[in-house]
Amino acid sequence: MLIKRTRRRWWAGAVAGALAVLASSGSAAAAPAKAPVMQVTVAYVPLPLFEPLFVAMHDGFFAQHGIEVHLTVVASGQSANALAATNRVQVVLGGFSAGMFNAIHQGLNFKVVGSMAEEAPGRPANGLVVASSLYKSGKVRNPGQLKGMKIAVDGGAGSAGAYLLAKALQPYHVSLSQVTMVNLGFPEMESALKSGAVAAAYMSTPFLGAALSDDAGVLLAGAPVGVAVTGVIYGGTFAKSPAAQGFFDALVEAAKRLQGSQANSLANLEIVAKATGESLSLLKAEPPNLFSPDLAPPVGVLQDMQQIFLQNHELDYSSLIPARRYVVTSFSAIAAKSA
Repeated sequence: MLIKRTRRRWWAGAVAGALAVLASSGSAAAAPAKAPVMQVTVAYVPLPLFEPLFVAMHDGFFAQHGIEVHLTVVASGQSANALAATNRVQVVLGGFSAGMFNAIHQGLNFKVVGSMAEEAPGRPANGLVVASSLYKSGKVRNPGQLKGMKIAVDGGAGSAGAYLLAKALQPYHVSLSQVTMVNLGFPEMESALKSGAVAAAYMSTPFLGAALSDDAGVLLAGAPVGVAVTGVIYGGTFAKSPAAQGFFDALVEAAKRLQGSQANSLANLEIVAKATGESLSLLKAEPPNLFSPDLAPPVGVLQDMQQIFLQNHELDYSSLIPARRYVVTSFSAIAAKSA
């Protein structure tokens, strides 16, 4: 069973402890490697979705490429894109959003260069959950029946969660404009479902599993398998630096350690637990993360996401931005060839 605890306490602990733990594990593993020659600051959210970063630091892969990584925790990847564009951080690991596309349209200098966790087959890691009371009454038994109702989405209408919600509603010919999205953090969603403040919520692990275990809600639809809504973003200056390829190579080397059964190995879960502040027992109960072996950027998903945000009037422009303007595939391609 999932451990019942206050989710706010877990998130606060993760943010408070992740930097110190990762910095110490990264320096310990890197000790026998050659002296780092390039300083790289990475803005990230301390979630298991970014496991290759944690493994690459723990196993010293960055140091092997002459890179010393410094970490800074952010609430969301969207808030850090401007930092990457101005070279105050060099790399961002976070979710894709309408804010990211608007920033690209405005000319901010950053590039999407890779993907992070994809939705794996089997038990969903992300999904649309309806309040148990509505499901048991028979009022809502599929996503289409949520038309006109309030749905909690972390980050609101322009977030990655909103895109995934749109994909859940799409087969029932319901658009985002036909529901009321409520911007609510994951830790608050379970209580909102129980109180009736929202009819449904788009949730992610560990909060998804906890809500189902506590009978706060019922899963209506999981995220599409293979879809990645988080990734790796390089500031434009860093993308042209000698360390850019080495940094990506280190992430890919870590991703190769996370294929198949290794994704949920005890050794890797222990690394994630230390990096995120999430309990080992909770991680064992969660669905394993899935990572593309070359961490290639999800071009199709990005363009589909942009289209949905355009249709929902979340973007400051009216025509799709071509992927070639903001996506760079060469880092993953080179890493795949050298693997």
